Amino acid sequence: MTELPDPRVLLRRHGLRCMPGRLQIVALFSAPTRHLSIAEAWAELNQTGTAVHPTTVYRTLETLTAVGLTHAVHGPGPTRYCVPGEPHHHVVCQDCGRAEALPHERLTDAVGRIEELTGLRPDASGSLLVYGRCARCGT
Repeated sequence: MTELPDPRVLLRRHGLRCMPGRLQIVALFSAPTRHLSIAEAWAELNQTGTAVHPTTVYRTLETLTAVGLTHAVHGPGPTRYCVPGEPHHHVVCQDCGRAEALPHERLTDAVGRIEELTGLRPDASGSLLVYGRCARCGT
């Protein structure tokens, strides 16, 4: 997956002001493979010396999700957020809640088959969630 455009470009493209907290949070998710909970995002920002209140992280991610700049991946444990970048699906561990991106090309046939079976046609922002156990959590 490719790197995302400059955070200022992303925010402006979605009609949002470039406030310092928003810029820092969007920059944190600059790689589309990043899937972080609010607490993980806040902790990483603090480790880099960025003073952002946890409420700011929460409100910013809610705003970014509402305009489609980020999307939420629900699973066991806390919701994880990511900047979509290129279309992708997700695998989510039922034990630890870790989420990872799965490029949409790998599931093109499966998505087509789902449409055949159910009549549901996923839109461009649609994402499949595949639940299981990751290698770290075992079988």
